[in-house]
Amino acid sequence: MSAGLKYIIVDDDNLCHEVSKMIMEDALGEVDIKSFTKPMEALEFIEREYAKNLGHTVLFLDINMPRMNGWEFLEEFEKFSGDIKQQFNIYMFSSSIDRLDKNRAEANINVEGFISKPLDYEILTHIAGKEF
Repeated sequence: MSAGLKYIIVDDDNLCHEVSKMIMEDALGEVDIKSFTKPMEALEFIEREYAKNLGHTVLFLDINMPRMNGWEFLEEFEKFSGDIKQQFNIYMFSSSIDRLDKNRAEANINVEGFISKPLDYEILTHIAGKEF
């Protein structure tokens, strides 16, 4: 597994956070996971903390959230400096089966891939084993 890899979950569903954390800990062992139910709080955290170069982070981003959806989050993320953006691999994380969402995710330069909920062991170990 990638040493020092961190994880952030941005999803408005608290149950999703708990289930994802359990699956991640089962698949990867002890991991550094931050979770946010409010996308703006996640963006503020990223802007503040990743300016300090916290290192490689995988961000799981829900698409359908109130007030700010995943696409709007990405628009704000795009405004960050390259030094911040290069620390992230972003995966759209959704229960959506809409092919348009998958195509849109694949077309976004800040998105590494599209993952259907819930997370699973095979996907997590693949992501954790990738070179950043």
